[in-house]
Amino acid sequence: MQLLEWSEKCSVGIPELDTQHRRLIELLGELMDRVQAGDGDGSVAAALKELSRCAESHLHREELVLRVRGYPGYAEHKAEHDTYREKLASLELLADRPDFSVRLTNYVIEWWRFHVLTSDQQYARFFRGQSTTE
Repeated sequence: MQLLEWSEKCSVGIPELDTQHRRLIELLGELMDRVQAGDGDGSVAAALKELSRCAESHLHREELVLRVRGYPGYAEHKAEHDTYREKLASLELLADRPDFSVRLTNYVIEWWRFHVLTSDQQYARFFRGQSTTE
């Protein structure tokens, strides 16, 4: 699985959210490294817990920014966040399966890759266009 790496194409033009995206990408890399190394010491669980904490904080902050700034696609964007939360909760029910770490890691990496490079870029384009017309 190809890991997401930070580049300017990940930038949404909002420094606070870009900083959070960078941190999430770092945490995704740590999670993948720990899954590939095995989970002998619970390191995957620790990496997942930290990723989940930072992700939830970021999603709430992003939703607030989009709502306050009047992004017209807010409801759809929030629904995407809610779907992510629901899928994570359903995957966590499979924690006793031997392939749990791999399945969960694959899901979160792919979700964040799509979200940052596609969904978040939609609001970034909207706000960039808005700032050039003001």
